[in-house]
Amino acid sequence: MPNDDACKVYLSKIKWQDGFTCSKCGHTKGCEKSGYRYHCYSRQHQESATSNTLFHKVKFGLEKAFCVAFEISTSSKSISSIQMGKRFSIRQGTEWCFLQKVCKAMKSSQKYPLEKLIHFDEFTVGGKEEGKQGRSYYSKKKKAVIAEELTDDNKVKRVYIKSIDDYSAKSLTPIFE
Repeated sequence: MPNDDACKVYLSKIKWQDGFTCSKCGHTKGCEKSGYRYHCYSRQHQESATSNTLFHKVKFGLEKAFCVAFEISTSSKSISSIQMGKRFSIRQGTEWCFLQKVCKAMKSSQKYPLEKLIHFDEFTVGGKEEGKQGRSYYSKKKKAVIAEELTDDNKVKRVYIKSIDDYSAKSLTPIFE
């Protein structure tokens, strides 16, 4: 069963998988301290596994924060901070602030443009329309386009999805730029 300690272990493994690098000065010399922290020899400060992450200065337990982030990122419908606050016993205002951090983190930075082998496809979301067969240009369903980059061994590396108004060249062209 996960707990705050297990979450810190997970974060520290991801954050320092290639070794320690100080987020303040870029120095790579330091020593591991208890509590999943590193001490930077250059700046003489300690950096925790949560610093400069989505979970930095979270006002409730890391286990709850991981659960909230998972719930938001996997839910097909939006969830209000009131609902999440009740579900995880967190104040609504605190939950709202964390939801904003999660949503910002989920938004593409566009620092990683698609390269190499890319597959594109457009699709509709919204279930089957009664009395209609196939895809309709005038459908009330939401339209989207997906771009998927594959690795050399044909595994998914990166995926971007963008909502579009219609299937016209005008709507699709910006995705390729």
